[in-house]
Amino acid sequence: MDRDNLLAPGWSHVVSSSHDIGELERFRIEVGAPPPALQLNNPRWPHLDLKDLPRELALARPDVTVFDTTRDLIRYVRRPRGITS
Repeated sequence: MDRDNLLAPGWSHVVSSSHDIGELERFRIEVGAPPPALQLNNPRWPHLDLKDLPRELALARPDVTVFDTTRDLIRYVRRPRGITS
């Protein structure tokens, strides 16, 4: 999860390290985000877009890795898949 999306202040992205859509959907429900928060329009990067209370709840969870920037999050997502750019 990124701490804050620089292009959309007040929003954060949440990804599954294994690109597991079911995991993202369960997490969406756990933090109380609405169904449209689940973004599946890019098959290489399914993610949640969170703001307000769901975002704050996600940021506070000890089981969530938080990256300071979206760029750091993207590097993390790409690294296990062998994508370097």
